[in-house]
Amino acid sequence: MIDFFQTLNVKRFVFADGDNVNNPKVFGDYLIKNNYLELDTQIICFVGANTNQNNWYNNTVKYIQAQDKNKLGISTSFNITPIRVQKEGENSLDMVLSTYIGLAMGQNPRAEFIIVANDKGYDSVVVHFENIGLKIKRVPVEMKKQTEEKDSEISHVAEIRREVLRTKISKRPAKEKGLKNVLLVNCRQYVSEKNVDLYYKALIDDLQVRRMLKVTGTKLEWLGEQ
Repeated sequence: MIDFFQTLNVKRFVFADGDNVNNPKVFGDYLIKNNYLELDTQIICFVGANTNQNNWYNNTVKYIQAQDKNKLGISTSFNITPIRVQKEGENSLDMVLSTYIGLAMGQNPRAEFIIVANDKGYDSVVVHFENIGLKIKRVPVEMKKQTEEKDSEISHVAEIRREVLRTKISKRPAKEKGLKNVLLVNCRQYVSEKNVDLYYKALIDDLQVRRMLKVTGTKLEWLGEQ
């Protein structure tokens, strides 16, 4: 078990759902791409009761170390801890992971908390704690085919959302085409003609989970006070 009393200097916690990140290469590439292999980041991956956590851990570490040998400048000291859920059951891994998030928040509320999972059920946890001022987000990882555009999209949804919501609700786009144009103009550091559809879908999903937007076909209805 992680001793959260010894993690007060940690700036970031990454909680990975092993059901989604059981591919060491994909998970390793995600950590490398986002510069999470640093001593100020605590990475915790939860695996099911029937998963061999030692194999998962060893294969992940070996892959990361192999990339370091390729002179990618990866830190040789990083914190990755596997935790095996003791009993299989519906949502058992989700419940344990969410409990660990609460433990970490209780000891280090100023840190950033990242849930790496494709399961949108975690979004209720994200919205709840985000609404009381904590820095938390869920990042999905596409296991079968992970393109560069998808990686970029999932890394910047929060920034894109904040940019869009800066505009008064009465002046926000009422149609899909209008919102895509806003993304291309105001979020051009992330969005291009090549990946705008991916960004649009990710943003729409995010806003609907937060009950800030209603979508009917290509029409957009922004929810909230005028």
